[in-house]
Amino acid sequence: MNDSDLHALKENYADLIVDGMDMKTLVSFAIDSIMGNLEDYDEQELEEEITDLYGEETFQDLLPGDTVQVSYGSTPQEAS
Repeated sequence: MNDSDLHALKENYADLIVDGMDMKTLVSFAIDSIMGNLEDYDEQELEEEITDLYGEETFQDLLPGDTVQVSYGSTPQEAS
């Protein structure tokens, strides 16, 4: 199997895994993946990324102590 075929096999397998997930599992997986990507960020790097992508007001809204409501379907849930 060449590199291109191996990549295609991996992508097809990933698609199969995602297709088998319900929304709650998919959201949990996405959050875990994003948290893994953010793990090495320091405070300044994280503030810069949030501010650049979403603005200062959103950064302030996300600071601990504020309650953030997110909705996964029809039932609002607190962000973890």
